[in-house]
Order: sequence, then C-alpha cells, then structure tokens
Amino acid sequence: MLIFITSSDFLDTICANVCAKNILSETNNMPPNNLFFISQISLLVASLVSSNIVQAEWSGGANFSTYYTDDVGLFSVTRRLSLEKDPTQPIVDEPNQGADFVYEPSLYVNWETENKLGEFQVALDAGGYIFQDHSDYSHGFFQLAVEQGLAEGMTLKFFYDFIPNLYLGKNSLSHEQHGHVEEHAEHEADEQLDSHLLTMHLEQELAEHLVLRGLVRYGLRLYDEPFAYRDTQFFTLGTHLEWDITPDIELLVGYHFERGYTDKNATVKYQDDIGYINHFASAELKIRLLPSLVLIAIFDYEHNDFTSSYMSDIHHNGNENVYQGELELLYEVTELTTLKAGWQQGQRKFNYEDHTVRNNNVWVGVEFHF
Repeated sequence: MLIFITSSDFLDTICANVCAKNILSETNNMPPNNLFFISQISLLVASLVSSNIVQAEWSGGANFSTYYTDDVGLFSVTRRLSLEKDPTQPIVDEPNQGADFVYEPSLYVNWETENKLGEFQVALDAGGYIFQDHSDYSHGFFQLAVEQGLAEGMTLKFFYDFIPNLYLGKNSLSHEQHGHVEEHAEHEADEQLDSHLLTMHLEQELAEHLVLRGLVRYGLRLYDEPFAYRDTQFFTLGTHLEWDITPDIELLVGYHFERGYTDKNATVKYQDDIGYINHFASAELKIRLLPSLVLIAIFDYEHNDFTSSYMSDIHHNGNENVYQGELELLYEVTELTTLKAGWQQGQRKFNYEDHTVRNNNVWVGVEFHF
C-alpha cells in the first residue's frame, strides 16, 4: 500500500540513480542536475498520496517571525546550526556584511493516515528569509517529510530539503578567475548555491520516555559560476537521544559526523578546496516554567577540519571552531496559537585568522496551527 515500504524496487531505483549520477571520481565532474532530485521526489509524493486518501486527516499551520541580526552574512548559517536543520551550511569566507531586519514567513501541511504497518504521515513545509535592506541574501527553503510507524515502537522517516539561491556574499576571486571571467569585478564576485539534502531517520523507543534516533544523510551543494568548482557532496552519520525527564522537562542531545568532498579535477586549477571533516554536537533543554510558558535552551559546538592539499590554499591545514547558544520563550496563547521570542549568539574562529567572528540574532514571532 505504501510505495517506500512495500515496493523496495521504487526506492532502490531512486537510490541507484542518485548514487550513479552523483558519486565523484578522479575522472568525472559532479553533475549539477537539480531537476533529477525534484522529479524523483515528485514521483515518490504522488505514489504515496494516492494511497488511503479517503481515510486521511489533514492539518497545517503558519509561522511568521521578525529577526534583527548584526551580520547578514552569518545569519543563515547561524540559524541552521541545529540537529534538525542543516548544521554544515557552507562556510562564509567574508563575514561582517552588515546588520539588517529579516522576516521569516512559513507554511506547512500535514497528511496523516494508517496502514497495516502503523501510522503514516506526509508533510510539506515551505518558508523563506526575506532581508529588508540586503535583498541579495533573501532565499526560500522547502522540505518534504515522509514518516512510517513500524512495529515495537520503531519509526522510519525520510526528508528531502531544497534550499535554492542561497547567497553567501561577496568572495575574492583567484588569479585564474581574473583571467577567465571578464564580466565580474576585478577582485570579487557573488557566491551563491543550491543545496539538496536527503535524510533518513530510524527511531526506536528504548523506554516509555526515551527515544534513540539514528541518522544518515547525503547532500549536494551546487555553486553558481564563477565558484562552480566548489561543488560539494557530503555524507553524514549521526545519533540523537530524546529523554522526557519529567512531564515538564525534555532533553535532546546529539552528535553528527560528516565528510564533505569536492572534485579535485576542478579545484586544482584554482588551488582552492573547501572539502572538510565535520564534528557537530548539540544539547537542547525544554522546560515548562508555567502551564502556558516554555523555555528552550540550546548549546551547539561544531569543529571543521579542512582537507585541502594545496599549500597555497588558505584552507590548507585549516580548521574552524564554532560555539553557539540560544534561548527562546514560547507562550501558548491557545492550543492553536503560540507567541515566541528569542536570542541567539554564535562565535566562530578559523585557526588562520587572529580574531573571533560573532553573530547575534534576536526575534519575535507567532505560530498558528489548524
């Protein structure tokens, strides 16, 4: 009844195509084919939604938040540093791009039913960051989530995330780029990319209030010219532990290991390689202070070791450490409406720089559910 469970050939075909089309080798370039991912995911959605639609229950919601950030160049990477988002969004070589107000509208729709295996859900989420004065940084983000309950407290989840036209800011051009890209400025050009992420979670209830989650992820970062040689594919392994300590206190901890690869045939010309080994750890504590008031406290740590073998590359033998903290208050006005306010500070430092870069974000927002 469910394609991704009862028809292994369908997923095998998708996985085979993804692997065949996207594994880098020393003699082949990485394929920048966005339409391939979208067409395969569309086929999966159409097949899943066609099952049990009469028995389905629909729900949805909307969110609107207003932020103030003191660095538009680091805002997105700071906000996405999370176990459930995209903690390895590409490095920003030139931060300190100025302050701005940012608006985040988002919508989600959830479709839920049951089958022979258990509860089944499909969710679509779409949103965006809209920058008031730095419009180049505005971009959208989209997610498709598929969830299947299994026997004995086990749940299988699939996610596809698409983040198009993510602007990282101005970046310096190499000597080779100066000679081959006449239409760009003398010393720098816009750096922009699309990101595709395919993620699988396998969750198991260890006890009534304790859940263990395993995570695997594959992704592509596809850069626009003149930085297309930076195209990256990455693989992630991770584990999360969720513990409801009391009815009013919840704890989420997790760790991710990730390896990012570039195409050596493309990077050697520019002596610029952003390949990396990443370690990411996070802890999130959620406390109900009052019947309608919840406090969320988060601490994140990330370490990147760059794997460039080019002696003239600034990333050669380079590493980065990121420390980040966040506090958010949620006030439940009704069962369907929540007000929120928060503050987040991140600080990051490359070992080849003598200063630490900081980013502060504050926000207020409202969530509606129906």
